[in-house]
Amino acid sequence: PLQVVCMDYPRPELESTVSYLEAAYISSSFRSSPRPDKPLKVVIAGAGLAGLSTAKYLADAGHKPILLEARDVLGGKVAAWQDDDGDWYETGLHIFFGAYPNVQNLFGELGINDRLQRKEHSMIFAMPNKPGEFSRFDFLDILPAPLNGIWAILKNNEMLTWPEKVKFAIGLLPAMIGGQAYVEAQDGLTVKDWMRKQGVPDRVTTEVFIAMSKALNFINPDELSMQCILIALNRFLQEKHGSKMAFLDGNPPERLCLPIVNHIQSLGGEVRLNS
Repeated sequence: PLQVVCMDYPRPELESTVSYLEAAYISSSFRSSPRPDKPLKVVIAGAGLAGLSTAKYLADAGHKPILLEARDVLGGKVAAWQDDDGDWYETGLHIFFGAYPNVQNLFGELGINDRLQRKEHSMIFAMPNKPGEFSRFDFLDILPAPLNGIWAILKNNEMLTWPEKVKFAIGLLPAMIGGQAYVEAQDGLTVKDWMRKQGVPDRVTTEVFIAMSKALNFINPDELSMQCILIALNRFLQEKHGSKMAFLDGNPPERLCLPIVNHIQSLGGEVRLNS
């Protein structure tokens, strides 16, 4: 008889990457710092991931965070709500990339790495001009970055033509060469304006970057700063595992936010909803 076996892909070797080591070192410095003679009481507004992690690290450093959330749900942008049938509704599809060293390190510190379900190294896009059809960018794991990303783009012939690929690659060269300093200098340009400035065809923006813009910030390419896109692309281009994806094995408030709350409270901090 036919047998279907479901399994997650193995966790990539993130711990050996420079960005992960830096994140882990900074995080550990809070725990290893001298204990304050008089712990500070620090009020933090908002129990999104930023507020929760801020409270977590303040507690690690020996202080007493008081985290206030106006709503009755944890998570901010990753909040979720359960209906009467027990189904969960989330604000969107939340992906945990290998290029997120601080978040990946946080999962490890909380002992919940097993809650991340790893997926194959592939980016799948809905094709705007072909409703219901999808196109894949498959990364070769035997290649280092940025060659694995270049391979994925070159092998995809469904979304972009060869002239578009070449112009797109040439347009990205300044970001690849200039690094973080170049990325930060692009904050004044929208995604659409930057693409046109670099000579990248509008169809590349339509086919690829509408999806990426909405995934990152829920807004269109003519509104989003190119810096946001380049921060992600720069990591994907420089880190072999940066574009590898994982999904949470359940709703974020319970599976990610609650362990952070428990950690904060175990160290004497407070988290107050409806406050």
